[in-house]
Amino acid sequence: MTVRPFTLVLVVALTTTLLSACGGSSSGGVYNQAFNVSGQWTGTLSDSASVAKAASMALSDGGGDVTGTLSVVGHTCISGGSLTGTAVQSPANTTGDNPLTGDQENSNRGTVSLTITSGQASGGVSAVTITLGGENYNTLPTVSFSAPPSGGSRATGVAVLGTATASTAGQVAGIIVTDSGSGYVTAPTVIITAASGDDDAQGAQATATIDTATVTDSVTFTLTGSSSSLTGQYSGVWKSTSTRCASQTQGTITLSRL
Repeated sequence: MTVRPFTLVLVVALTTTLLSACGGSSSGGVYNQAFNVSGQWTGTLSDSASVAKAASMALSDGGGDVTGTLSVVGHTCISGGSLTGTAVQSPANTTGDNPLTGDQENSNRGTVSLTITSGQASGGVSAVTITLGGENYNTLPTVSFSAPPSGGSRATGVAVLGTATASTAGQVAGIIVTDSGSGYVTAPTVIITAASGDDDAQGAQATATIDTATVTDSVTFTLTGSSSSLTGQYSGVWKSTSTRCASQTQGTITLSRL
């Protein structure tokens, strides 16, 4: 009879100790918590000069398969694009996980790998098509193109007047591209301005075409963190014919989920 109270006390003490150990080891842990990066993210992305630019991502994470979009403000070489990649949860029993259980209680961490397909696939002017020749052009008019986004270079060209033998006398018959420029996201506007003193010249119009066939994108993002905060690096080549942007580049990115 004297042993039973002692046994009961011992059992209670051991039970209390085990419960205390479980509670202490899993502090911050959430049973079956998952690493998922779906949602809106905002932060900064550094440019080639290590200057932080405002960046945002909209991501959808379906069981580790990630898709989304990136938007960057003020970066020399990129304004945004589509993202695809994977999100991988950290292994079980990582820091903060409860060592006495087999599940991942504190598994809200992992790695995200993304590649970008730039929406600003940018190139130079490859051709100009005359849509209206106009009339009464006796002197070569000035040809100008609208400017590309920041980081690109403006295209230039010269006009060619028609001839009487081709029944295009007094008209703009063509435009020769002397510099294709770079960084155009959409075809620039072609502006044809009559020369000084050629007061009766009018009506010529043209459209430009940009060539992006040889421009490719190869940039990857590697991020680590939790479902609420990610940091990491990017590296590769932005999509651009600009020498500055078409060379190897790298930088850092920091994001927080809204």
